[in-house]
Amino acid sequence: MGTALLQRGGCFLLCLSLLLLGCWAELGSGLEFPGAEGQWTRFPKWNACCESEMSFQLKTRSARGLVLYFDDEGFCDFLELILTRGGRLQLSFSIFCAEPATLLTDTPVNDGAWHSVRIRRQFRNTTLFIDQVEAKWVEVKSKRRDMTVFSGLFVGGLPPELRAAALKLTLASVREREPFKGWIRDVRVNSSLALPVDSGEVKLDDEPPSSGGGSPCEGGEEGEGGVCLNGGVCSVVDDQAVCDCSRTGFRGKDCSQGKARRRWSPGATINNIWINGIYGYGHYFMGHIRKQKD
Repeated sequence: MGTALLQRGGCFLLCLSLLLLGCWAELGSGLEFPGAEGQWTRFPKWNACCESEMSFQLKTRSARGLVLYFDDEGFCDFLELILTRGGRLQLSFSIFCAEPATLLTDTPVNDGAWHSVRIRRQFRNTTLFIDQVEAKWVEVKSKRRDMTVFSGLFVGGLPPELRAAALKLTLASVREREPFKGWIRDVRVNSSLALPVDSGEVKLDDEPPSSGGGSPCEGGEEGEGGVCLNGGVCSVVDDQAVCDCSRTGFRGKDCSQGKARRRWSPGATINNIWINGIYGYGHYFMGHIRKQKD
């Protein structure tokens, strides 16, 4: 009887985990962080001891905030990733109580577009990749080369109990970090999708992932058309693509609709006639002649 109950309970937990994982994957693995005090998300422990990597996609307009953190629960080892200095990512880590090694990227990521971030751990070395445009690495001067990890992987902030003075964090200054404000999705450890364990003040975001992770003017650079057709100028307003069609002779949300056909008048000239956005000299003229013959 007891064995049967345990088996049923195990099946229930397995089904629940699969359901949550399915929802997480279906929703684009997205988490929305409002930047509220006390917000946090905990993922399973990332065993970043030796050779391993994790990745995620990030979208924000904030210049500061705690992106992720983990440690050995108050002894020596930790890794911290923050937004700082105008929206650039800064990574710091230590092994065996050595002087922390720090790197600062050159690429700001607070432009409101999706950016791919990847952290690669290789013993004393850690490399940070931003999209396909930047890669920086730093080495810690430690007597030991393996990093010890006991905590979960915290994303976007820390739980209130960890910020309490009574509980010790390896990096004390992490308590003072501002919470991250923005979106994070597609968290992966060694290419496998990671499922959050628990969280506070964070909600799932159902925005589907995109292949490029670019700006709303995807398909071209902002200001050079992109989603706007026929030479329309694309700009981003409140994270939405807006097309300026004023100089194209077209109209509509994406500058795809031509102007209405004008009626012929004796004083009209061919240069003033615009048919569906294309000069129709011959077609219009021949049609007018046929109409006169009829």
